[in-house]
Amino acid sequence: DGTEFPDAATYTAYQQTGGKLNKGDWRRSNVNTLIKTMYTRMHAIRPKVKFGISPFGIWKNGVPAGITGLSSYDSLYCDTQMWLEQGLIDYMTPQLYWQIDPPAQSYPVLLNWWIQQSKKGRHVYPGNAVYRILPTGLNWPVSEIVRQVNITRSMRDRLALGNVFYSVKQIIQNVKGIQTELATLYKQKAKVPKMNWL
Repeated sequence: DGTEFPDAATYTAYQQTGGKLNKGDWRRSNVNTLIKTMYTRMHAIRPKVKFGISPFGIWKNGVPAGITGLSSYDSLYCDTQMWLEQGLIDYMTPQLYWQIDPPAQSYPVLLNWWIQQSKKGRHVYPGNAVYRILPTGLNWPVSEIVRQVNITRSMRDRLALGNVFYSVKQIIQNVKGIQTELATLYKQKAKVPKMNWL
């Protein structure tokens, strides 16, 4: 609704105690500290628990080249690329809620970019927008989701190890026969991918 996040007083207090970061960097630093602390403390208590995040699918406008849209880094103050690159999470599910073909938010281009950021070998399970098949919405054909799953599978050797569908509601309701289509793609029970660093 355009309301500014209510952190003006806290930021002023930070500056008054010698803080030098601009407000955007300060916000990102706070979020980064939260993520690092959660990851470290959680694994100290339960070492085998998997910690993942599902961020907005575009890190920065223009990254990779040709991608445009809301910037997670600049608008949401989340350096999601850094979390993946530094291994501060066990898996990432970027919300890649766009089609394959439009170049401004291309599903395979974005997925490929996210995989490249996983310098520590963390898994990437892209989020797919099943809700967009609704006739009252964008009315995507079911074949779009099937193609996206196949693209993800083609990157399996690069740590794209599955898909996360939003929302399961459309699958349960079998909108446009998607449940049937997915049943042909998923004939066997999936095994949870091993995370050798845990």
